[in-house]
Amino acid sequence: MRSRRRPRAPAGRRRFCRAVLVLLVVCTVVLACCEKGLGSLSPELTEEVARGYVRECLTQAIEAELAENEGPYIQTERGAEGEVTAAFTDAGALNALKAGVQERLSQLLNGKASAQVPMGSLTGIALFNGRGPGIPVRMAFEGCADLRFDTEFATAGMNQSLHRVTLTVEARVYSQSRRFSAYVEEATSTVLAETVLVGPVPEMAVVDGQQK
Repeated sequence: MRSRRRPRAPAGRRRFCRAVLVLLVVCTVVLACCEKGLGSLSPELTEEVARGYVRECLTQAIEAELAENEGPYIQTERGAEGEVTAAFTDAGALNALKAGVQERLSQLLNGKASAQVPMGSLTGIALFNGRGPGIPVRMAFEGCADLRFDTEFATAGMNQSLHRVTLTVEARVYSQSRRFSAYVEEATSTVLAETVLVGPVPEMAVVDGQQK
């Protein structure tokens, strides 16, 4: 009895199957290299991502709270001719601002940030470093912030002095991830009010009921 030979698949189909197989192998190798390369990201890159994340959180929290709580943050006394002779900080307005910024930062600083890392940089091969499409890498952070108000007097002209109130925020974030460990500190200062006073530069000021 004669055996029948099975018809061979068309050459085009065989080439397509081989191409798909090769592509799958290449993708598997690349993904494996990328997975391994995630642990070799430079500390400079993770620190840069963390620092940018902190700055964005500070800017967002301060601008949003100032938009809702515009002040005024100081009260003034005027002389007989309408000139400003004394300036006092408004403790209630400053405390409200501080609480609002603190609450926003407590939420913003505990979150995630993304960074685009070239695929070649994840392979661990120097030849491919910095090359290829960007791969999104997400990093989780935890952080906290300290706020304070500073006041200063400076000479602003003949028999005049400048009274300035500044909000200073110092924030810290860190990542406990084994792959993306990072710790950064960042500070920013925002001028809340400036007032020109008539008279010599005072030797002290009152902020939140305390002499400074």
